[in-house]
Amino acid sequence: MELRGKRVLVIGMGRAGVAAAKLLETKEVRVTITDQREKKELREAFKGLEGRKIGIEIGGHPLELLEDTELIVASPGVSPNIPLLKRAKEKRIPIIGELELASFFLKVPIVAVTGTNGKTTTTTLIGKILKKEGKIVAVAGNIGYPLSSCIDKDYELIVSEVSSFQLERIKTFHPFISIMLNIAPDHLDRYRDLNEYIGVKNKIFVNQKRSDFAILNRDDPHCRTLSLKAKKFFFSREELELEEGVYLKKEMIMANLFGRSQEVIPRKEIGIKGLHNLENALAVTTACLILKVGIDSIRRGLREFKGIPHRMEFIRKVKGVRFVNDSKATNVSSVMKSLASFPEPIILIAGGRDKGLDYSPLCPLVKERVRALVLLGEAKEKIAQVFFSIRRIKMAEDMKEAVNIAFKLAEEGDCVLLSPACSSYDMFKDFEERGEAFKEAVRKLK
Repeated sequence: MELRGKRVLVIGMGRAGVAAAKLLETKEVRVTITDQREKKELREAFKGLEGRKIGIEIGGHPLELLEDTELIVASPGVSPNIPLLKRAKEKRIPIIGELELASFFLKVPIVAVTGTNGKTTTTTLIGKILKKEGKIVAVAGNIGYPLSSCIDKDYELIVSEVSSFQLERIKTFHPFISIMLNIAPDHLDRYRDLNEYIGVKNKIFVNQKRSDFAILNRDDPHCRTLSLKAKKFFFSREELELEEGVYLKKEMIMANLFGRSQEVIPRKEIGIKGLHNLENALAVTTACLILKVGIDSIRRGLREFKGIPHRMEFIRKVKGVRFVNDSKATNVSSVMKSLASFPEPIILIAGGRDKGLDYSPLCPLVKERVRALVLLGEAKEKIAQVFFSIRRIKMAEDMKEAVNIAFKLAEEGDCVLLSPACSSYDMFKDFEERGEAFKEAVRKLK
């Protein structure tokens, strides 16, 4: 797409929006960026745009911004239902996302990772293994480093985490390898139902060709039945020997790819623990073998990687009570996997902004593994209604109070687990800020 000289409007001044605006300016585009927040909330964005020939409109999205606009780049977090985008659709102004914009200019292969849970862990670990192999790789996308920041750099390959919000607005985005880790209900405050959410996730495959690869979770009913143009490789943890794929057999990760069968690593040697992380490790192994990474580099990476912050992150033990930060668990499926990973009784800290999810599937695990719940945030009353009859519940006004209550409820040998099942935006900037608040409160315990 030829953009030089065109008028382009970028909506949203988060990391992705600012990166998109800066990229457009370097391509001699007449660009304006807008955000409904006020300047005091946008200090980082203004710092990033300093000295640039970029128009800035804050405090709202006036419809006048659409005059002479030839293209809109909407940040992932921007709802498709805001009046500005509705009016743009009426005027038939093309609307794309930052991911799509970046893909216009990228000239290197992309490994794209999506799924409801496990994206960041999988993306990060693939990137680490490739870098240890000596490849010049960017780990980007929905992970804090926008794809637009990768343009005109000397990367050989991009490994990108891709969210459903980013996939909504793609048209030509074309990964060489697409990975679908799993599908579970999420973001039902944004999508009409699960089918719409699944449809958006599946867009990761639409532009792939027969020469590309799709890596799919054989144990997930949705992934198992996908019909795709790309060459499909499955992974499975269910002791299912695959003709082509990576799987678990008698506690050993095995790979059958490109006519070669080989042992990869014993499960017990993988650095990240839990069933969900076993699936992530299987997906990582599949991708790295497709990319012709040496088996020794894969083994070393799987052994050495201990996980990412805010995902099953051990903080400290206080008077015999373990504290674990799982702030990234923003949906029910993720919390289920977390609860299933602990042998000891749990004091669960949950709540935040509701995403339209049904919390009742958690009941069996809560009954089996959770001693008490401490709830906070906008969704606390809704969550309490689900669990009040099976477990003791306490309410908290902020994270510090939640941690203090949980510590008082805990007994020696218990685990206090922050695993919210909700987004963080009611009380925090993002899940990272929520996790840091938890860690700070835990550090102050005596």
